[in-house]
Amino acid sequence: MVFSRIAGAACRVALACGLCGGMAAAQAHPSPSSEVLLSVGAATVTAEVTLPVDELKLAYPEQLVDDTGHWAATSDARLAAYLVAHIRPVAPDGRAWSVKVDRVRWELGRTPADVVASMSLRPPPGAPLGSFGLDVDTIAHQVPNHNTLVAVRSPGAGARPHMLASLYYGHRHLEVRDIAPHWWTGFGDMFRLGMRHIAEGADHLLFLLTLLLPAALRVERRRWGAFAGPRHLVRHLLVVVSAFTAGHSLTLALGATGLAVLPGPPVEAAIAISIVVAAAHAWRPILPHREGWIAAGFGLVHGLAFASALSEMQLAGARLAAAVLAFNLGIETVQALLVLLAAPVLVLLARTRHYQRFRQVAAVLAAGMALVWLAERVGVLVS
Repeated sequence: MVFSRIAGAACRVALACGLCGGMAAAQAHPSPSSEVLLSVGAATVTAEVTLPVDELKLAYPEQLVDDTGHWAATSDARLAAYLVAHIRPVAPDGRAWSVKVDRVRWELGRTPADVVASMSLRPPPGAPLGSFGLDVDTIAHQVPNHNTLVAVRSPGAGARPHMLASLYYGHRHLEVRDIAPHWWTGFGDMFRLGMRHIAEGADHLLFLLTLLLPAALRVERRRWGAFAGPRHLVRHLLVVVSAFTAGHSLTLALGATGLAVLPGPPVEAAIAISIVVAAAHAWRPILPHREGWIAAGFGLVHGLAFASALSEMQLAGARLAAAVLAFNLGIETVQALLVLLAAPVLVLLARTRHYQRFRQVAAVLAAGMALVWLAERVGVLVS
């Protein structure tokens, strides 16, 4: 188990405090402990909760595993609801934190068998992340001699958990103080979140790709003409991507700090409109040599959508600045990879006589998809 190296010390502390009392004298072997390992992230505290199945069966209000002990008899959802009811973090002002079970893992093939739950604990707005009260009575409220070891994992790779307390019957509350991470803690998590947010945002990627369709072409008589050369392509890509980055970076920062907030449905509808405009421009230049302005203008809209992923985290100060920077770097990394992949393809295709047809078909498909999204999002606005 996670705390095998500190369990002995915890048991000695518990015995010194009278944890076992008369119960210890009545039993030849102490019961296995539960474990709660806390890790503090950028906006949440994650808890990995390990519960011995044989002990949990005595406290759980229904059958936990089947008679053979090899299969769970209860559902993950019912077990999750039970854990949420029995693991309760509270802010210093008395407000309850939100608690969510992200995953339940049954380890029934080992001895002793365990069930492991990964949980996300989020403080209410304005409450400190690193100081809170924690009540844990998953088993001890029914099994008086059961104890729960609570530890926190310090930031840094390879850091050992630091023991906080051993909770038991009649002593189920722990005051956690000052475990908030440094301002840069969670930088990597926010970077990966930014990458995932843009990679999973099909509308953001489609807008950028559609805007790049005519990047290798010159304008001839208000129409897209022949291949303009690699230098033109590089200059065009730099202008478009830089302008889009500047636009969404500005509103990302404003939105994350709460200075520029718009409801989600209008923003999503505006993003669909941006794709329609980019598709029209890819079909025929509507603002020749002004693609940077298009990218910057609609980048402002896209940045508001990006900010929604950060505004809910209730970050402030240096930790907010670090989160915005890391999140934005994640977005830019995916964008850069997209451009690096697209540029050689654009060069090859733009030299062929089939590129005009390809560009027009791609523009129509992009516009069609955007119009479907727009209809869905306007429907949400109207309803």
